[in-house]
Amino acid sequence: MKAVILSGGLGTRVKPLTNILPKPMVPIIERPLISHILELLKSMIF
Repeated sequence: MKAVILSGGLGTRVKPLTNILPKPMVPIIERPLISHILELLKSMIF
C-alpha cells in the first residue's frame, strides 16, 4: 500500500510555533504531529 501525507498550509492557527518549526513537526502531546499521523496510518493498514 502507498500513501501520501498532505501537510500543507501556513499553520496560522499555531503561528508562534510555526515561526521556528514546520507544521508537521509541531509537538502535540509530546510528539510531533507527523508521528500521530503515521501511527493512525499504521493502524489502518491492519
